[in-house]
Amino acid sequence: MLTTSFAMMEKAYKGGYAIPAINTQGGTYDIIRAVCMAAEELKSPVILAHYVSTGAYSGHDWFFETARWMAEKVSVPVAIHLDHGDSFARCMEMLKLGFTSIMYDGSAYPVEENARRTEEVAQVCRAFEVPLEAEIGELARLDEQGHCTGASNIADPEVVRQYLSACHPDSLAIGIGNAHGFYKGPVDIHVEVLEACRAFTDIPFVLHGCTGMDEALIARAIKSGVAKINFGTQVRCSYVDYLKEGLAQGKDGGHAWKLSAYAEGRLREDIKEIIRLAGSEGKA
Repeated sequence: MLTTSFAMMEKAYKGGYAIPAINTQGGTYDIIRAVCMAAEELKSPVILAHYVSTGAYSGHDWFFETARWMAEKVSVPVAIHLDHGDSFARCMEMLKLGFTSIMYDGSAYPVEENARRTEEVAQVCRAFEVPLEAEIGELARLDEQGHCTGASNIADPEVVRQYLSACHPDSLAIGIGNAHGFYKGPVDIHVEVLEACRAFTDIPFVLHGCTGMDEALIARAIKSGVAKINFGTQVRCSYVDYLKEGLAQGKDGGHAWKLSAYAEGRLREDIKEIIRLAGSEGKA
């Protein structure tokens, strides 16, 4: 069932687990179906996430309508989320489409400007009764070799305190050395930043860049108040691998839908593992 992420995030934060948020590659039906059916089987709330660049082919409205259709086919709570909204206008566009969860990412700006822009979006989201996720500490991006291609900004807890005194998002992603992409080699994740921030705020935290992150680190982050964990790279790469595998094994039989069904079935099992990692099984 389609819902906002308000109740699921609050329940997760108080219950000591996290909600899995899965990037669906612009509304790819096989991925959306795998996420929702895995959530239904394990009775877990779930978030279908949309990153702006992945909507280039199908369109943002396609993603929303496909996600909404699938959400209404299952009994568990499903939120439709904009990931890394890059401007006020972009966030408003998605609100008008019907998104039930919004992220505004102003982490590239100085803290005062980030807070000002975040609060501007937050005020409108409140009017729509849609929760807003924000970010402080810009995340790095990793190339195919796992090398950093952008700033890795580990947030200072005192700066986070300053930020939260000037704006009021419903959840917050804090840079702790995490990155988008596949990690190669040791990952220098500073969960202690989250632990320090928890001392002065009750806002649920969000952990981005979970693909390839050590599961013990994710578990520790959840204990520090992370109520949403994001997966994208792992899911999209596995989906493509399953399509290749299905073709190589002749699973398609000359029919596109048979190939899709094979890939969705394989991916569904992966999503179940993410749900178990989040601790959200049976929490719907």
